[in-house]
Amino acid sequence: MTLPVRMFVSGTFLLCACASGCTDQSGELPTGAAGPSPASLDVLSKDGLVAPPNLADVYAKVDESRDDWDTEASNAAVGARLKLLASRFETGALTELEAVAAADYEGSALRPSDLQEIYRDESLVVLRAEPAAGSTPRRGSSGLVRSFESLRAPFTDSGEVDLELHVSHIEDEGDLIRTAVHANTFGRTTDGLVQQNMEWLCEWSRAGVELLLTGITVTRYEEVAHLGGETWFADCTEAVLGGNASFSEQILPSIDHWRGNLDAGLGISVAGHQGIAIGDANGDGLDDLYACQPGGLPNLLFLRQPDGTAVDASRASGADVLEESRGALLVDLDDDADQDLVVQTISHTLVMANVGNAEFAVRYVARTPMATTVAAADYDDDGRLDLYVCCYSSPTMEKPPVPYHDANNGHANFLLRGKGDLQFEEVTGAVGLDRNNRRYSFAAAWEDYDDDGDQDLYVANDFGRNNLYRNDGGRFTDVAATAGVEDISAGMGVSWGDWDADGDMDLYVSNMHSNAGGRVAYQTRFHLGADHETLQAFRRHARGNSLFSNNGDGTFTDVSEDAAVTMGRWAWGAIFVDLNNDGREDILVPNGFITNEDTKDL
Repeated sequence: MTLPVRMFVSGTFLLCACASGCTDQSGELPTGAAGPSPASLDVLSKDGLVAPPNLADVYAKVDESRDDWDTEASNAAVGARLKLLASRFETGALTELEAVAAADYEGSALRPSDLQEIYRDESLVVLRAEPAAGSTPRRGSSGLVRSFESLRAPFTDSGEVDLELHVSHIEDEGDLIRTAVHANTFGRTTDGLVQQNMEWLCEWSRAGVELLLTGITVTRYEEVAHLGGETWFADCTEAVLGGNASFSEQILPSIDHWRGNLDAGLGISVAGHQGIAIGDANGDGLDDLYACQPGGLPNLLFLRQPDGTAVDASRASGADVLEESRGALLVDLDDDADQDLVVQTISHTLVMANVGNAEFAVRYVARTPMATTVAAADYDDDGRLDLYVCCYSSPTMEKPPVPYHDANNGHANFLLRGKGDLQFEEVTGAVGLDRNNRRYSFAAAWEDYDDDGDQDLYVANDFGRNNLYRNDGGRFTDVAATAGVEDISAGMGVSWGDWDADGDMDLYVSNMHSNAGGRVAYQTRFHLGADHETLQAFRRHARGNSLFSNNGDGTFTDVSEDAAVTMGRWAWGAIFVDLNNDGREDILVPNGFITNEDTKDL
């Protein structure tokens, strides 16, 4: 009997027929035949016999002790000790830290004594200290305990305190390991709340059985105290949306729930790349919320009520699109004083007219594969808004970015020129925006950065360089390189604002800060044979967010590190906004991604 066998190999579904005689009717191998092992199993393909990936080798990469990257094995050992430090700090069992310190431990005070106040308003105080090279060192295991006692001093004994420690760089010299560590605390004090932002250089000895700390040097310390006991913002999601069935039935269930209960063919996505739009959909003067959802779940329109709650009007609005949607925009496209709706689905851009009372009807459809976001501006000064559509390619489902650090092989972006009456024409190539146009784009923002009266365009791209398209009378030129804002990294978002109040528009780009990248990409064995420029590009990917100051002459200066704004974690669409009404532009940085029970992995 010949039995069909189904298997997955490298993501490809294969249907193989066993050759006659490979088994008897009991399903056992013929006498004397050797059974295939998971590491050597061959399967039939149209090209003949090919071996699937050696899964034992793949799984070995999960275990640092079996991987061939010694520095990552050392990082795992350091991580275990840092986890112990954090645990003892959070519980207040500081005397138990003596077990982590070497007998010859020598380190600086973790909370400097010479803190200087650099900012104060009615609710916020910011203190900083320069690294104190001449400060009295703390020695021995008791010195380590005293250092952590001083760090914990601002917090109340009964309140919860969190300490996060992440290794961002590592040097392994055998018995000596040096690590750069991002350290952050947050907790309650008698007056309010305190957050400490620090960078440490830690040295470890493994001359004995266990890894022991021989020193901690504080290279950056910042303390932010919020007076009054409460934070500026409070989570009001349930209070605003909780009265709607869609909140409990669609929003609250996890992505894992929907992946297990919706057919994959509907487009349910694990990535969480669904955006929102804010605008006045029904003309009552109150901002409403339009939320995109994964495929199989309808997009939602919530109309804000005078009492602060919001009512689900999705079905009545006609905007309850079922196709997987990535981004949306509420904007008056036909100049009739109400907000129209643009929706980016996985395959198309939908332009929907607001026909009154928050009801929408599709007026224009453009095919825009893998669209992510849309930005509107009147680029040609004809009085009609135009749409720039960013598109992406799934690195796992379609094609990988090549090369990883400088890819330009994704789906093309589009410029849709407004013709009036909610009709558009695609003019990407005609205006010069087809250059460097396949770069896995996540976000775009219009702004007249050179102050010449027309709207220029910045595009944030994943896997490499970004674009700055200068607009000269309706024709665009990519000047990102000469302007100094290519920002080779994993671009996720972009925002314009005047951060230094000099009248020029500056640029903030959201990227990914990667501790793992900071450790691995700086090892001498990383990417052997690559030239210096390529290595620097990979390393730049790990740095994080970028702030570019406009020089007023068409160029920008990267002030990211001096302004201390690179550490935005896995950042997305950061924006300039004056959060505390002091007349200066602050930066709000959303961050995170799909995670698991360990919420500190990002």
